[in-house]
Amino acid sequence: MRLFENYAASCRPTNKRDFNMDQLANLLQSFQMDEVATKQYNSLFFSMADMQIEKFMGKWYTVVDSKEVHKEDCGIFYFDMVLQTPYTATFTSKQYAFLNNDVVTNEGYGSMVGPEPGAVLITTGHERDQCPFTPVRIGGLNDEGEYQYMILSTPLKYPTMVLTRDMEQFETKWKREVYDFVEKNGFMSPMAALNTRLHFTDTDVCRKVNKLYENGNV
Repeated sequence: MRLFENYAASCRPTNKRDFNMDQLANLLQSFQMDEVATKQYNSLFFSMADMQIEKFMGKWYTVVDSKEVHKEDCGIFYFDMVLQTPYTATFTSKQYAFLNNDVVTNEGYGSMVGPEPGAVLITTGHERDQCPFTPVRIGGLNDEGEYQYMILSTPLKYPTMVLTRDMEQFETKWKREVYDFVEKNGFMSPMAALNTRLHFTDTDVCRKVNKLYENGNV
């Protein structure tokens, strides 16, 4: 329950009525019953082990997204560590994406307040992201010992994003696994998504239209 309370406290306040915030408030109210909170926690984090936050840093390509929330295409995230202790961390988040032939930038931050699943929160800085994301699944390790893909979502399972280190590896090794996971576990089209589905990015198109994909120094 404490984890979900910390999550709600991290949401940006708004003056207007918001369907997703109403859904989140209802969800949190139901968590007054411990068994409900435990059930929701398990449904979100059942496949997560304790995170090694240093393996989370660096460059990531957005390969799956909730397009009703994020209109941008071909997004790239950079996470850089600011401060780390054995059980806590603070890091920056910077996103570059393509919208109407222009590059847009969103700057945010992330934090870790313990090693357990759900303890990492990422505030993207995107105007439509009122609440932070948290990793609900991480997959594989590359030759540098870094995670190869991760699924980021919220207690409502919406919006959801999938990030990868290597687009070609994702297409050949991880895409089917990710698709099966989000479809089976209610992330593909949850109630909060209002009958919309997750969008899988055409990475070949991104390589052609977004030069950021070729520039490792951005």
